[in-house]
Amino acid sequence: MRQVLTNLPAGVEKQVVARVLDCCEIASQRQQVKVTDFMDPWHREFVRPLVAQHFGIRYQEDGGYSEAERCRLIIYPDYYRADDLETTVSLLEISLSDATRLLSHRDYLGAVTGAGVDRGSVGDIITFDGGGQVFVATEVRDALLGLSEVSRFQASTREVPPYQVRITQQPVKTISGTVASLRLDAVLSNGLGTGRSAAAQLIRSGKVRVNWREIDQPSFSLNQGDVVTVRGKGRLELAEAGGETRKGRTRIAIKKYS
Repeated sequence: MRQVLTNLPAGVEKQVVARVLDCCEIASQRQQVKVTDFMDPWHREFVRPLVAQHFGIRYQEDGGYSEAERCRLIIYPDYYRADDLETTVSLLEISLSDATRLLSHRDYLGAVTGAGVDRGSVGDIITFDGGGQVFVATEVRDALLGLSEVSRFQASTREVPPYQVRITQQPVKTISGTVASLRLDAVLSNGLGTGRSAAAQLIRSGKVRVNWREIDQPSFSLNQGDVVTVRGKGRLELAEAGGETRKGRTRIAIKKYS
């Protein structure tokens, strides 16, 4: 099983997979419940078959709410009932001193990791005017309840029940444009408002993921609905692609999330 760590696909982090395998072995051999770090959908898709190969265990995914993008795997002996498992995710709400200020996902992530919490302990982050909500591993919750500053703004932090998640509040900007083709560099250039060569450089440098999988080829072809994540610059979704202009270019609409 461990040989899988020597030949991983591009974008799959070795330490994430190793942690999952460790949890599987402990749950199987010692009959204990183990919990992984938060993982994006690409990593979860990769590790699911690895978990299934272990005898006598099951798993369920926990991101704090049904629409969660980043989730943890709770791996447990197969004689446990899923209903007996405790939640492993807590929801923290951070309120800013300026109720009109809209900060980015990166601002809140920076504040949380700056408080000494590892990225693997952080799930989805939702932003809105005057604050944000952050799903975190329950074991680091208390370390973050004292968080009092985000991006130089004073803040207060409290735990709220998961049903109070504000999933409809995430700010999004829609960008319309045309491209010669649905190449990744062309769509990224439109979404970021940058030159095609600059977009290609971001891709080649390993900073771009499509549907949470690292892509380093500017010519990679996108499909409608694909999600493009750019390290340090946010996330884009190719919301619409279709219809040609008189010059034969394809009309697109991109949703840009802050």
